[in-house]
Amino acid sequence: MTLEIRWIEDLLALEQEKSISQAAEMRHVTQSAFTRRIQNIETALGFQILKRYSKNIDFTDAGQVLLASAKNIQSQLLTTIKYLEKNIKNNELTIKFAVSHSLTTQFFPQFIHPLSTDIEDLKLEIIASNAKQGMRLLKDGSCDFLICYCDQKTLQQFDLDFFVYHKIVEMEVLPVTLVNEEEQKYSLDRPFPLLAYSKQAYLRKCVDEVIENKLDYRILYETDNAGDLKELVLQGLGIAWLPKLLVEKEIKENKLKVLDTQKYNFFQDVYIIRREMIVSKRINYIWNTLVHEQGK
Repeated sequence: MTLEIRWIEDLLALEQEKSISQAAEMRHVTQSAFTRRIQNIETALGFQILKRYSKNIDFTDAGQVLLASAKNIQSQLLTTIKYLEKNIKNNELTIKFAVSHSLTTQFFPQFIHPLSTDIEDLKLEIIASNAKQGMRLLKDGSCDFLICYCDQKTLQQFDLDFFVYHKIVEMEVLPVTLVNEEEQKYSLDRPFPLLAYSKQAYLRKCVDEVIENKLDYRILYETDNAGDLKELVLQGLGIAWLPKLLVEKEIKENKLKVLDTQKYNFFQDVYIIRREMIVSKRINYIWNTLVHEQGK
């Protein structure tokens, strides 16, 4: 069986117009010619894609599956064209990373360091975003890679026919408070102000799972940015759950104290995600370099 590209456009026109005659007009053919084309698709596939008894245009179950695939192919093509229009001009390619807010400072520069020595003309653009925003950017071609906190349940919600992912690291997230004159300012066994991630941030649900109905707190401040939370902790405004990498220096200098890690710390996986279709050898090289470095 040979796949004809025009099948995709015929199916999408039929789904959009909900009418054989209007779909035929959209595809610039006669109604009889368009009907024969749909019949040819069914003959080639060996099954019906339209319900013949329906007064309206109605796809069979098999037709729905075929239609969904047609939409995905169209989306992938449009994304690729959009990507090329945005990013490849005069042979210059900017590599765009969408990165979770709390990973943009300490973590990302260390992670990306191997590329700086391998690629002399490397040009990077960093877009701070939460996981949902990052997936939208990745899907519409506005970024090349997404680096974010994630778990297997969330990954299964992605269309894995179009995305590839690799686990980078398991990040420890710690509850910390200010140390003032050798004394910690807040404790988990007393009421405390919580410096929280905003509700759209992935780490918010992780922290909530650890502390809800277990600790006595009030939310004082919310933000996507772990760096902002760190600064507020250093000002003595409350307790925050922060990635260990972000606060290691302050902990060693005894500016911050880690609270009860037996009950209230947790570990969260960090992934790098890209589209399955690679439109640049450089992007493929970057992916392989970063994945290989993590495997060492």
